[in-house]
Amino acid sequence: MSNLSTTPHGNLSRNGFDLLGWDPFRGLFGNWGSGLGVDVTRTESGYEIEMPVAGFTPEQIEVTVEDGVLTAAGKSDRRSFRRSVVLPDEIDTDAIGAKVENGLLTLTLKLHPKAQPKRIEVKSVSVKSV
Repeated sequence: MSNLSTTPHGNLSRNGFDLLGWDPFRGLFGNWGSGLGVDVTRTESGYEIEMPVAGFTPEQIEVTVEDGVLTAAGKSDRRSFRRSVVLPDEIDTDAIGAKVENGLLTLTLKLHPKAQPKRIEVKSVSVKSV
């Protein structure tokens, strides 16, 4: 299993990973997010990232995905921010959600349906007597 590493610019790179027991966001914000209150939570269907964006309106925030890189950026008259992360292949980039509420940007990253565990029903077979 490989860890994600942080570049000098705060962007993340991955060296490969193992989906079982793999947590792509372990240490994700270790270098550039410490003290910023960024919170990453594993959910049943993927991941949820929350970061403070107090003072920014939804219109001042842009979230993009290009070539497997998710970028959240904001710009106002007084300040700006930019955070990027390389997404693993298991994230469904067409199903990423973003919302701003009470000064908090929440990004919802869902796994591709094929990457999610599937429960297989175990059937009982009754033996007929002869």
